[in-house]
Amino acid sequence: MKQNSLFFGVILAFAGLIMLIWPGLWIKAIVILLGIEALANGVYQLLYTRKLYSDVTFQYSVLIRGMFSIVTGLLACVLPLRFAQVMWTVMLYVLAFYLLTGSALLFFSIGKLRDSSVERRQFVIEAVISILLAVIIIIIPIKIGTALIRIGGIAIFVIGAAYIFYYLRNRPDVQEPIEVMDDISGDLEKSNE
Repeated sequence: MKQNSLFFGVILAFAGLIMLIWPGLWIKAIVILLGIEALANGVYQLLYTRKLYSDVTFQYSVLIRGMFSIVTGLLACVLPLRFAQVMWTVMLYVLAFYLLTGSALLFFSIGKLRDSSVERRQFVIEAVISILLAVIIIIIPIKIGTALIRIGGIAIFVIGAAYIFYYLRNRPDVQEPIEVMDDISGDLEKSNE
């Protein structure tokens, strides 16, 4: 458990430093990660969610949402790597549009599931989180976002340093085995005293 504290602390401290020193790199990584998530979500929608309920309009809404997710995910992963800084800003707004549109389609799908025995709670949570992320992307300009990322980087670095300090302060003392001579037989024994 204590080794995990050290490992977790180092990872957090490293992530905090990256957020503090290179916030633009962190934003790019987040955009690409959101793109990967959108791509995976789209594939999941097409392979599994579409089969949950046999209603044709439900299946079409999931199909549209899944294809939209795949296209947006591909754009988020490929376009920013190929074009200039302006593309990052455009991609953030495309992601916000995707999140809002996907949430609307998800709420429509949830309404269709009302008469089925399928659990809808996970879909509602996903839609609400998507709306919150879209609002954050739209409201917070990039310069304020960079400042917030740096502040978050400081906080994460401090948390990581606290984990490392906790590990170093509470690590066990290392006990070296010593050799002890048995008086009766004359054999050497190792002991941890």
